[in-house]
Amino acid sequence: MIHAMTELKYMVNSSDFENAGNVSQDLKKKLTEMNIDPEKIRRAVLAVYEGEINMMIHANGGLIDVTISDSCIKMVLADNGPGIADVDLAMQSGYSTISDSGVISKGFGAGMGFSNMKSMSDTMEVETKLGLGTTITMTINL
Repeated sequence: MIHAMTELKYMVNSSDFENAGNVSQDLKKKLTEMNIDPEKIRRAVLAVYEGEINMMIHANGGLIDVTISDSCIKMVLADNGPGIADVDLAMQSGYSTISDSGVISKGFGAGMGFSNMKSMSDTMEVETKLGLGTTITMTINL
């Protein structure tokens, strides 16, 4: 039991691939210290990692807020990027808008982010407005 709500806040910078994964690694450390089920930790870390990378590539960075309570891990990823024109298309495994070969050569932009985020979370909601950004809310039930 957690007994007290824990809130974590992270800033993700655009194209900061040198620090890619720092948010998810810090989250893993914190959840492990809280004795969360290792399978729930794995799912939360993978979901946040995919979102973190998407923010770096597509959205000029953003903010990740994680709330851990007795009932769930709630992850809210908010950016000020271009928004998503077709969420259903973006959710398809393998779909990517990346044309930057530099990003691709680093191993990013394979079009698996959204589908991995959805498969790792118990719930996932996407709110997006073209030109204004996207907010993704994911939960993992504990």
